[in-house]
Amino acid sequence: MLARLRFTLTEVRVPDLSVLERKGLEWVLRFATAGALVGHGAFGLFMHKTAWYHYFAALGIAPMTVDRLELIPLVGAFEIVLGLFLFVRPVPAGLLLAFAWKSGTELLRPLTGEPGFEFVERASNILAPLALIYLRGVPRSLRGWLS
Repeated sequence: MLARLRFTLTEVRVPDLSVLERKGLEWVLRFATAGALVGHGAFGLFMHKTAWYHYFAALGIAPMTVDRLELIPLVGAFEIVLGLFLFVRPVPAGLLLAFAWKSGTELLRPLTGEPGFEFVERASNILAPLALIYLRGVPRSLRGWLS
């Protein structure tokens, strides 16, 4: 079975995209990446979602510390700024940061007792930055990752 699956996956070919199709797909992925970050960040910055206390607790941060340092709106603002920045300028290193950030923050859900499908449901939000890196071409140098 595994040999068959491996063979099948190696036979998959992604069709060449025209310049217009590639640009269109890039904009879709930019919107998806920015939307996931800005939307989630707005929950923290503007709505102060109480569920975030559970996520901070999973990291060992007490509610009193969260309030004193205003971590919920601070993290929300960070996500909004990152999302807007990557929408305007999708730097590969920033996209990789967005992937790592979304993976880590969404993994807090099952760690706090939420069903695992809460993480799976958000897979497209988590993977959109990686897809954008792939579409634009994986950089081969540090300079490429930062530009």
